[in-house]
Amino acid sequence: MSIIVTGAAGHVGRLVTEQLLERLPPEELVLVTRRPHALEELGARGADVRYGNFDDPATLDGAFAGGDRLLLISTDDMGRRVRQHDAAIRAAAAAGVGRVVFTSHVHPEAANPLGAMAREVGETEERLQRSGLEWTVLRFGSFAELQIPPAATAAMNGRLVTNMGDGRIVPVSRQDCAEAAAITLTTDGHTGQTYEITGSQAFSAPDLAELYADVSGQPVKVVQLSDMVLTSVLVSLGTPWRAALDITAFGRAIRRGFFDVVDPAFERLTGRPPVAARDVLIAHHGNLLAVG
Repeated sequence: MSIIVTGAAGHVGRLVTEQLLERLPPEELVLVTRRPHALEELGARGADVRYGNFDDPATLDGAFAGGDRLLLISTDDMGRRVRQHDAAIRAAAAAGVGRVVFTSHVHPEAANPLGAMAREVGETEERLQRSGLEWTVLRFGSFAELQIPPAATAAMNGRLVTNMGDGRIVPVSRQDCAEAAAITLTTDGHTGQTYEITGSQAFSAPDLAELYADVSGQPVKVVQLSDMVLTSVLVSLGTPWRAALDITAFGRAIRRGFFDVVDPAFERLTGRPPVAARDVLIAHHGNLLAVG
């Protein structure tokens, strides 16, 4: 069996690759990236590293040749992702790939305040389901590692400044997401399935403040702001306008319930509970103290 991983040089791609190397001989693994030089070590271990660029569909013919299953990791090129993903899906079909596993995220719908970030993966899901290929969708929750910067800032300032209101978020580690992907790629029974890959605990703002304080050893209190005020504060602190709007939209999505998803799919796939968000922060304890 030959498995293709796209975006193999990225965070999730590398983690999935390591998981797959524990399950498959390296010669059965094809790693597709725009930066083959970044994967020289994996090539030396026996994986087949190939150049492929979703913006240049002609490169995907050779990149996907001979593959049986393909992991399509969502790109981060907002505004271009549907076109990029569609090129990959078409190339997979032309290459005779048997099944495509796509990494999406929870609530990928137009009503989600994340806007294009959600809408584009939702549209990709629809195109994949209409493609005629066998498919599996993995909807990831918010990565637990994304809690490290706000935890560090909160520990430094003693405040968690947020617009998430009474909403809740369910962090899941990238490592767990990678393991779920590796399992769905290497085992059968997942065709036509959509799995919500989330952590097992939902956190409100007070819960997050307590978690940050517990891990850092610094007291943290919650300061709730409106969307407009949060954006203004972020900009005043030097955050680029676009980034400030994105951060505000993320908090608004939490407030409106779009990240309040706790699902047992991960434990059903792996036979174990997901890694706790607390353990992810503890693993990066030095990063929290570095800014304190």
